[in-house]
Amino acid sequence: MLDVSSLSVSYGSARVLYGIDLRVDDGEIVALIGPNGAGKTTALSAIGGLLPHEGTVTLDGRPLPTQPWEAVAAGLALVPQGRAVFPSMTVEENLFLGGFCRGATWRTVEDVFAPIFEYFPRLAERRRQPAGKLSGGEQQMLVIGRALLSQPKAVLIDELSLGLAPKLVQTLFEMIVRLNRERGTTFLLVEQASAVLEISNRAYLLQKGHVVHEGDARELLSRVDVLRSAYLGIQSGQSAAALRR
Repeated sequence: MLDVSSLSVSYGSARVLYGIDLRVDDGEIVALIGPNGAGKTTALSAIGGLLPHEGTVTLDGRPLPTQPWEAVAAGLALVPQGRAVFPSMTVEENLFLGGFCRGATWRTVEDVFAPIFEYFPRLAERRRQPAGKLSGGEQQMLVIGRALLSQPKAVLIDELSLGLAPKLVQTLFEMIVRLNRERGTTFLLVEQASAVLEISNRAYLLQKGHVVHEGDARELLSRVDVLRSAYLGIQSGQSAAALRR
């Protein structure tokens, strides 16, 4: 569904991504994990057309447009880090923006909102409240719902767990799995925490702009040596105490 080849990004003379390759097959949940500063958000922004880049990105076998609004029209939805709701607009109005690009009108709004309210009933309860008054978890539900209303072929979510309590993160992860199983929604999830591997099919581990490991997500979760090396810089057989010395 999503194929990224030789993706490189620089900020001026500073290279951030070094020709990374990744793919997300139709109906998969794929995790892109790594320590802070590894280049995860940069990768999503480049794929979504928010940053100039080298390399190629295809969606469903076709080159993905480089303009963000064209990428959305082609079937790519990006849920940015920090939730990015329109705070003074209501929940309904925020959701409507997702459906608008697919031809929704206020006359058809109930039909458009119905499936989202089924998955996120809390949004139905707060549909006429300003989005800025929602809790962090409710705002995350809102931006996921808004992305789904664009009828995407693939959804990219940047740090779903950021700033949320572990119990709420688990609830949102379970919702991602449900959406994947019931609707066949394809997800690429960027996370710093390795807990996302528990719900993913495959995973990529990013370190300093390079993919240093890829494969089965559960297998990577069991590779303590690989994760320890990427996140802490501790090599196999080296103790944390030795690293501190």
